[in-house]
Amino acid sequence: MSKKMCYKTAVQSFLKYLIAERGFSELTVEEYERDLNLFFRYLQNELNYDSEEIYIDTISKFELTEFLGDIILAQDNSPATRNRKLYSLRSFFNYLIKQDLLESNPTHVIEATKSNLQAEPIYLRLDDAKRYIKTIRDSNSSLAIRDLAIVKVFIHCGLRVSELVNLNLDDIDYQDESIKFYGKGNKERYVPLHGDVIETIKKYLTYRETITPSNEDAKEALFLSTRGNRINVRTVQKMVKKYAKKAGVRNASKITPHKLRHTFASLLYQKTKDLRVLQDLLGHSNISTTQIYTHTDKEQRKNAINEMPDL
Repeated sequence: MSKKMCYKTAVQSFLKYLIAERGFSELTVEEYERDLNLFFRYLQNELNYDSEEIYIDTISKFELTEFLGDIILAQDNSPATRNRKLYSLRSFFNYLIKQDLLESNPTHVIEATKSNLQAEPIYLRLDDAKRYIKTIRDSNSSLAIRDLAIVKVFIHCGLRVSELVNLNLDDIDYQDESIKFYGKGNKERYVPLHGDVIETIKKYLTYRETITPSNEDAKEALFLSTRGNRINVRTVQKMVKKYAKKAGVRNASKITPHKLRHTFASLLYQKTKDLRVLQDLLGHSNISTTQIYTHTDKEQRKNAINEMPDL
């Protein structure tokens, strides 16, 4: 039977096991520790986990695949480096199973990346983003106006999904045209709102008035489910993927709320090249986390080559 243990405690136990029972060298153990700590920081910075409440039994394939997909972009990591991090995580979870701390290993369903594959970032290019938005706008669903507002907040504001579902009506300042809320680490976040987002939210609020909130928390919530509850993360995840498939965008099956946040960051960086502004808007405490968004896509590389002078 699995036992509840926090991630950091489990990592320390695993590292002692590598030294005492496996006889691994100090350098090898340091590599494992570095990989596991990198995953810990990713859970904090990108998936908005509370550092005091990251338990091993809450980590699933979703968190792992998000991490392994994005980590290739950080510091130009190669697929081989990604595979090594996968191996570190797999060994860690295998150890937890042997110690009866977990019942299954979520890494076993994740395959290694072929070393000859080039890692391209997963996000919506501008043409994909426009088609994605149009698909929602043209949908005959009664929820289209709500879904459109949610997606525009992701793409224009770069919020984490946990931040979005926790937004309240009074977090939006229409006079200042901004969102002010408490994000990761209970730190106040200030994000300016694009005019198009404000207009879409206002239209959604007209629809929201037709829904009766089911409890006191729902009365304050910005986004509601059809049952009058504060919308939850799973509902948003399913909605985002549904429209990606309908729109026929590239990598549709892999589009998640986090990838829409990635879209915001990628498009903004391409436009401004200002890493500090991007860091502030994303709510990153460490700029090294923000650097995963400074990639270039194939089209940018082609344009750069075409701009070189003739010789």
